[in-house]
Amino acid sequence: MEPQELPKMRKVGQTVAEILKTLKKEIRIGMTGRDLEKRAEQLMKEKKVKSSIKGYLGFPAAICVSVNDELTHGIPDNRPFKHGDLVSFDISCHNKDKKGIAYHADAAMTVLLDDNENNSDKEKKKLISVAKNALQKVVENIQPNITTTQDIGKLIEEYVQSQGYHVIKEYGGHGIGRFMHEKPFIPNYKIPLERSVIIRDNTAICVEPLVQIENAEIKLSPNNWSVLSAQGQLNAHFEHTIWVGKEKAEVLTNYDE
Repeated sequence: MEPQELPKMRKVGQTVAEILKTLKKEIRIGMTGRDLEKRAEQLMKEKKVKSSIKGYLGFPAAICVSVNDELTHGIPDNRPFKHGDLVSFDISCHNKDKKGIAYHADAAMTVLLDDNENNSDKEKKKLISVAKNALQKVVENIQPNITTTQDIGKLIEEYVQSQGYHVIKEYGGHGIGRFMHEKPFIPNYKIPLERSVIIRDNTAICVEPLVQIENAEIKLSPNNWSVLSAQGQLNAHFEHTIWVGKEKAEVLTNYDE
């Protein structure tokens, strides 16, 4: 991408972050994935952006909502969220400039639904923390024109394994910009050097650690979209859109501000 496109990427990235922060604040036990989707669509309309997910390769919803053993690409439905559920929501939006060029941003987070402030479920909380920290470690260590996709995957995998958890190898991050999915693929594990590429400056990428408690196989749901742990393992999923500038990386979807 060109340096002058950064403000446009910042704008849509901030919008995605704001929508995620609102959903995190408003999600409650008893709500459903469809409730989250409807609220997200309302926010998108208010902020004058459109879902990049809805209709993409036929995906039927405006956001992805994945619960417990659903790893990613969950279709929002009418199941009420319960105490102790791990709920991941993944949002990608775009808007167009005066020339009609679209700019996309993509981000995700996992939350634990807890109606008890003294919840002792340390395992779920640690799972969330590890996935989130893995993403932050990548942000802190990207060096433009030096860091490779192999470096990113190695960093994520080694950190996650050091905490006793496992990464998903079949899915990962991606380039982003004028399209939601662009090259390169950003792995969550150390890929062979011959498949690795250098992350150049003035590049936008999405890094998204996908972490599960046990090293279980994954499978596709009968709906042909939702990715499940074949053994019912719990998962956590975090993602940011990151601009790799000439000197450092900038998170464009910073929902922790």
